[in-house]
Amino acid sequence: MSKSYKLNPSINLHIEGRISLLDAQRQMKTAEKILERFRTQPGVILADEVGMGKTFVALAVAASVALDDRSGPVVIMVPSSLKDKWPGDFNVFRERLPEIIQSKLQFKVAERPVEFLKLLDGNGSNRPSIIFLTHGAMGRGLTDSWVKLAVIQRALKGRKEIYQLKGALYRIMGRLLGMGYVERTWPEVWETLLNRNPSEWLDLLRKKGLEPEDQDDPVPESVIHALEKLELNSVFETLKSIPIRESRYLDERIAEAKNEIQSELKEIWADCVKNLKLRLPLLILDEAHHLKNAQTRFASLFQDEAAGSDADQISKGPLGGVFEKMLFLTATPFQLGHFELCSVLERFSSVAWPRGDRESRDRFLKQVSELNMRLDLAQESAIRLDNAWATLSPGDLRNGTKTFLDPESWWKSLGKTNLSVTENAKIVLDRFKETKSNMRSAESLLRPWVIRHLRPRVLRERFVGNLRRERLIGSSILPDGALVETGLKINDESLLPFLLAARAIACSPSTRAVFAEGLASSYEAFLFTKKQRDKTNAVDADDLIEEVGPTDPVMGWYMSKIEETLPLEDIKASRSHPKLKATIDRCVDLWKKGEKVLVFCHYIATGRALRQGISAAILEEIEKMAADKLGVDKRSAAVTLERMGKRFFDDDSPIRRACDKELGKIVSEYPSLEEHHDKLVDLLRRNLRAHSYLVRYFPLKGGKLTEDSVRKALQTKDGSDLTLSEVIHGFLDFLSARCGKDERVRFIEAVSHVRTGLYAGTDTSKVFSRNEIQGDRIEKLIPNVRLCNGQVDDTTRKGLMLTFNTPFFPEILVASSVMAEGVDLHLSCRHVIHHDLCWNPSTLEQRTGRVDRIGAKVEQCGKAVQVYLPFLAATQDEKMYRVVMDRERWFTVVMGEKFKIDSLTTEKLAARLPLPEEAALELALNLDVWSDSSAGK
Repeated sequence: MSKSYKLNPSINLHIEGRISLLDAQRQMKTAEKILERFRTQPGVILADEVGMGKTFVALAVAASVALDDRSGPVVIMVPSSLKDKWPGDFNVFRERLPEIIQSKLQFKVAERPVEFLKLLDGNGSNRPSIIFLTHGAMGRGLTDSWVKLAVIQRALKGRKEIYQLKGALYRIMGRLLGMGYVERTWPEVWETLLNRNPSEWLDLLRKKGLEPEDQDDPVPESVIHALEKLELNSVFETLKSIPIRESRYLDERIAEAKNEIQSELKEIWADCVKNLKLRLPLLILDEAHHLKNAQTRFASLFQDEAAGSDADQISKGPLGGVFEKMLFLTATPFQLGHFELCSVLERFSSVAWPRGDRESRDRFLKQVSELNMRLDLAQESAIRLDNAWATLSPGDLRNGTKTFLDPESWWKSLGKTNLSVTENAKIVLDRFKETKSNMRSAESLLRPWVIRHLRPRVLRERFVGNLRRERLIGSSILPDGALVETGLKINDESLLPFLLAARAIACSPSTRAVFAEGLASSYEAFLFTKKQRDKTNAVDADDLIEEVGPTDPVMGWYMSKIEETLPLEDIKASRSHPKLKATIDRCVDLWKKGEKVLVFCHYIATGRALRQGISAAILEEIEKMAADKLGVDKRSAAVTLERMGKRFFDDDSPIRRACDKELGKIVSEYPSLEEHHDKLVDLLRRNLRAHSYLVRYFPLKGGKLTEDSVRKALQTKDGSDLTLSEVIHGFLDFLSARCGKDERVRFIEAVSHVRTGLYAGTDTSKVFSRNEIQGDRIEKLIPNVRLCNGQVDDTTRKGLMLTFNTPFFPEILVASSVMAEGVDLHLSCRHVIHHDLCWNPSTLEQRTGRVDRIGAKVEQCGKAVQVYLPFLAATQDEKMYRVVMDRERWFTVVMGEKFKIDSLTTEKLAARLPLPEEAALELALNLDVWSDSSAGK
């Protein structure tokens, strides 16, 4: 394990406006420590909190190893959802290196095993120094059509009297391989290729204009060598069964042949990888918590042949014994539980240990075993502390003769003096001391393997000392809500269904009140839970719901009665839901101030209701604001907005000339954007002419726009105290200096294709029917609000991620769990609403981390990220909030905690006194390597 690497001196992670100097210093220090630990360890887990730049740390490590070790490429395994983001970030990283270094850091992306094998076939300059490999790629097997053709060729080799069989195959090969397009271009293709070695196929295909997209050999060299050792009798027998002529059995026989070939390919794939003579320097694995289950296909890539086998024995998994070092990335290491965390660490045993050095591997496994025992002790004592804390009541918050109203102030008083406490409190203090001791003991063994930094709670550059994040609890989501921890009140008109839900919960306390969670989300979500729809249609999250049993007649009666009381006749009635209304009102209030908002919800039905409700509310507000500014009725205001908007495209219009003049001056300040100058001016003007911008930024009195109108609009400030001009400058500065060239083009193209919307003459006073709502009638009128859940296709989702990161449309994004991990949504947004809570505190943190990241808007304007956690007072919703907030502080103390969420348990947990933040921080594991770590606490 003595191979050593150092951080390449050319690497500097500081990117003005994207990665601050302090963040860059921490990241580079972390990269240095990882490389230093590689000298004596098989691997490291990097577990910084969400949004702290683990990607760039990993890229610094990858580049340093790739530049120092030319034995083979560094492999970075990433979630398929991030297969574009990682290479994009690498381009940004690489463009800031000297050209000679850039030329040495070539990369490729592989999504299938055959692509991976092809990349490994290359030699010298033809082989990339870094390969991005998507999760699951190695488990998919060889499904490539050219490889299947090579299998058929091998199965036929050396066989006698196969003239007629070959003729039949030539006729149906396109159908068998799904490659009819090839034979349409080159009718003799199958006869020609089957009679030539696969290593010659590329030249033959090139001559016919059929060169593969990757311009590489259709069949990897390793596959060719593996096939040479096989007879493939079963494939040959299956091929023989294919009718010589067309018959009614032909399709059936082709299907059988496909299945048999695919079965053989599994064996060929395993043989290919086993015979790869590879020792690659480094594997970087993103989202490593997916390794927690050793039985998953993903984890099995790294499992050994058998327990206790020699270190150099060929592994069962295709990646075992291939990589010399491993770096795992995760933001939620303690979500796994200590046993599962150690299970992830054990994957490091699958590195390519020095031949004959069994002692190093045995010593490593012994260290993991000892760590597991220490974590066992810490976990046991933490659980005892948790149980003891549960016995505390408000009467126990005493210190001597003084009583305290809250656990925070009581706990602080104990640190100064401990005159006398109650018996329950004494037990808690003893358990705390025991837990702290065991946590420190476990920490000492865990520190070499896990690096974790906590996000600073205050800003440290430009706006030093300003809060980085602010929570607005319960009713604080209301535009005029006080900053107190009280829930949203349910008015008398909406009260009945919630009263019925409370009675239903009392009738079935041993089950999870899913219907009540749905009712707290939206009336529409309740219908999904009540009718027990298929879960994939009801929710869009990892923690799928448990339905209430359908056979309980009492519960069934309550469900029916609740449904009868729901106001669902039209969109305005749906918007009367107390929490839905609060979220909509807050979104509109922030929209009026020019702020973007990210809204997370659990239920698909709620997501639709939110998008429709927010869209309708903004549309109403646009026409109201226009009518007020113009001094006319709504209908006339809409017509006037339409007319004004069209003048932005009229070449002879004064407003067109004024707009182009002012915007052109701004764009011209960025020489690196010169080639995009006209396109940028056009897309900026397209957005400014939208009714949404006209009513908020432009003086509309008199219905005329002038050059002065444009200047005034550009000086109008938003809720972050930034003028529209500053916002545009920030966007252009990002394009110019803070993103890579390819990334820049993607942003410009994405914004250019956004529909800015025209909706003059729309009658917003109309009450839309349910069918019109379901048909997205309202959303088609307004582009400000978009919905992104699992039902949105990948291309649209990627476009939304780009455009939401600009100052333009969409301004409100309603999202599900598909946008909760590995996504950057922070450049133009600092408001996130958790409309639906989640039982897992880590999920809430992941969601918030989408807008609280390095380079986020909070760092540009100095205004805190505002995190809204609305809940309905005196309902199951409030109990859920109390439980989640309580468990949030226990989460890193009682690792991987799982607790029941039935109504009775929820009631008990919600009634507990919250653990003081100071106590939780004192118990938390300290695994940082950065001297300024105290800033994160």
